[in-house]
Amino acid sequence: MLLKKNMARSVRGFTLTEAAIVLGIVGLLLGAIWVAAAAVYNNMRISTTTTQILQMAQAIRAIHATSQTIDDGVTAQDGAVLMARAGAVPKDMLDDALNPNSVTSVWNSEVTIEAAADTQGNAGRAFRITYTGVPQSACSDLLVRNTGAGRDTGLVSAGANGAEVTRDNMPIGVTTAVQQCNVTTTAGNDVAFTFLLRT
Repeated sequence: MLLKKNMARSVRGFTLTEAAIVLGIVGLLLGAIWVAAAAVYNNMRISTTTTQILQMAQAIRAIHATSQTIDDGVTAQDGAVLMARAGAVPKDMLDDALNPNSVTSVWNSEVTIEAAADTQGNAGRAFRITYTGVPQSACSDLLVRNTGAGRDTGLVSAGANGAEVTRDNMPIGVTTAVQQCNVTTTAGNDVAFTFLLRT
């Protein structure tokens, strides 16, 4: 009889408290994995965007190698489509690789390309690439990465939401980038990079 009582106690299952503790630990582990995966995914998007910006800048310069200026009579959206049709935009940014009608970022928002003035105010001697709808954390990261060491030598200004920092004041520090990237809504921030046509 005593043997049956001891055997019954050793066979019983987990208590609700023990099960709750195990589920809590599993939840914490999954949460940590989720946060780490989100950070890696965000970093990957920023790296992709940085590469795309540099590729577009070089391709636009190559397309305009024989001209001194870019036509500034084209809208920013049409400029992006024209550059895409000329092969200056990476194919993964196009809605249709053969006949693109729009250029989009990794955040599924519009990318525009337009003529701009150079540092002496000469119209059409520079061009601006603008990413719209960039989330706040990505916005500041883009500004810091693309204006620091190893930046394109033709980069003359960069900024977000209409504020710009000229190359004399680059690299853009984290504090300045965070101040410029102040849109926290789903509309996102507009991040612009202006490059000289000739470096």
